[in-house]
Amino acid sequence: MAALALLVLFCAHSSLAQVHNLALTPEQLTAKVKVLEDIANVLGKQLIQNQLFVEERIRSDGMSGVKKVRLYREGTSPYYADTHVAQSAIAIHDHANYDRTLGIGEFIGVLNGVEFRTRHNDYKLKMPSTTSRTYHETEDILFPSVPPEVLHKTTIQEQIVEMREWFRAFKEQNTTIRDYRPYFRPLLCALEGAWTLAKDIEESFPSDRHHLDATSWEDMAEKISFTSYTGNKHNLENFAFLPSKLYSMEGGYPQFAQWNYRVICHPVSFDVPTSYFKLDDDLGHRLANDLTLKRAPFSRSARFKVNEFDRERQTTYTTLDRMMSELPGLDNYLANLTDKTYGLVANDISQAENTLNAGYYHRWYHYSEMGAMGDSVNHRGFNDENLWVAMTTQSHIMPLSTNYCVQDQCVRDTRRVTFAVPLEVIYATPILSWNPYNVAFYPADPKTDTLAQSVTANGRNGGSTPGTAYNGTNRENYYRTPVGFYASSDVEADTADTAKGSVGVLDKQGIVRQMAASGPRIITPDIQGVGTVRLRYPIFPVHSEGSTVGRELVALKEIVMKMTQYAHLLGEGQGGYLPSNPDVHFILAETYQNPPGLHSHDLVLTGAENAAVLAGNDTLVVTSLALGHTHELKVHFDKTLSAYVYVTCDGMASCWDGHARRLVLDE
Repeated sequence: MAALALLVLFCAHSSLAQVHNLALTPEQLTAKVKVLEDIANVLGKQLIQNQLFVEERIRSDGMSGVKKVRLYREGTSPYYADTHVAQSAIAIHDHANYDRTLGIGEFIGVLNGVEFRTRHNDYKLKMPSTTSRTYHETEDILFPSVPPEVLHKTTIQEQIVEMREWFRAFKEQNTTIRDYRPYFRPLLCALEGAWTLAKDIEESFPSDRHHLDATSWEDMAEKISFTSYTGNKHNLENFAFLPSKLYSMEGGYPQFAQWNYRVICHPVSFDVPTSYFKLDDDLGHRLANDLTLKRAPFSRSARFKVNEFDRERQTTYTTLDRMMSELPGLDNYLANLTDKTYGLVANDISQAENTLNAGYYHRWYHYSEMGAMGDSVNHRGFNDENLWVAMTTQSHIMPLSTNYCVQDQCVRDTRRVTFAVPLEVIYATPILSWNPYNVAFYPADPKTDTLAQSVTANGRNGGSTPGTAYNGTNRENYYRTPVGFYASSDVEADTADTAKGSVGVLDKQGIVRQMAASGPRIITPDIQGVGTVRLRYPIFPVHSEGSTVGRELVALKEIVMKMTQYAHLLGEGQGGYLPSNPDVHFILAETYQNPPGLHSHDLVLTGAENAAVLAGNDTLVVTSLALGHTHELKVHFDKTLSAYVYVTCDGMASCWDGHARRLVLDE
């Protein structure tokens, strides 16, 4: 934009000089002004193309996701330096003394080719409005209730013992101990970004601890420019690099857009087993910290991927897609938008006969017509595995338009969209609601509310005497869990953590009770008879893993780390022999029947089971879970077809949802 302004000023200065020197006539002056307008318009359009080139280059370099966190550590080899993992994945940390705050530090992200750097995030458990389409209107996510079996106990100690059993059931994922599922609810939190038309600087999501420390977008850009140039940082980490761009010269007038982002959450409507979270191995971090594969999943540095299958495989619509499809864009939960682009209506990939509600986040969609490659199933973006898109009607969002013509009849089609990637899944637990000592809670803002301020008034700091103990609790001092619930207050710590191990809190009778923090945690302290329990699962994608080199490195890492399994893929002289009696993997073919919608299943025959089937002994096998169900198949080898088939599905001659009988070898 600066280049455009300078060139226009230069041209204007030159033209005015000519006016002065040559005494141009009004007609000549009008012609000169027209030339200036044309120059400005051409230069503006070229700047738009330059911006497009930059975004296209970033898109081809990787996928939407996280690039890096702030560097705090380095070493004698590059792998000692912080990447997307520092002491913890994406710099997550605990603020368990807050009722609904989750700690995430600064990071560089990419969404659909737009690279930006966040402030320190520390976001709150908020969801889009369920009753309004108002821009950025949110609601508090309701915490799970406390199981009646806990509340009905007559003593605090009995409640503690019972609550431990619920945590044991959740950790072991064993509903026969207690059916934990209504009380341990998965929450999906996503990074959402958009080109906005905001003229004034705007906080797009609330935080109890951080804000954009600038008076205007220009002020923020200047501060980022200064700190990037000098290498300094803002000590409170409240600066963010949020680019702006020229997006239109329609009518000869430059139109500008401002990038902004937020972290937004959604209570998932179905149970997500913790077994779905598979460790995404960050080998460099493990090497630098001597962290074994066995210990890694229990570390704050662990990064996960959602994989409901028993092995690595190609996919289309997955559990992660199902979770993201429940999260609306900026029209909130009232969104009901149809994507009709170039004359074709996008259909829901999970329910092929239904029109896609494009106001919710999705990456796959389905057309009723085949494309040039003979496929009707499409993915958002050119080659971006993690580009989720939602349409919106919000006038605050940058519009882009294109002409669509059929037989010389043209219409102008305009879209406003936002982008998102998943950041983490958090399990909300009954601890968030449990208040066995019935201590007072003042939910209003402690910065302005007198009752909330009374918790820490007169120097109260959580001490063990009536004069120093907290006088009840507020949303910044959320200590309601009896300290005896935990066997120890020790947790893997971070300097950014804020909760104390235990504090004194006055109950309504003025008795000091020793309490532990009750807010969200990454991993709980040790619970007697249970151990520690992981509650936050970072699942953010990494930008570089979407590049060709990144994908090759992931494949190489998979082979090297599982050399026995992939020995047959190694090069000459590397011992490339197949196992003598390998497992055989199959896919139960995709079905489009609705309900339940497009899906397939995996199944595996062990070497022994496969030998039995080939010998004529039919074998029962249970498939993987997809769209909330599995199938029990009796597998048979049909010698006439020379193929594996199922002869019964859930005890019937065919599967209720239309899967073909022939099984597909997943080679």
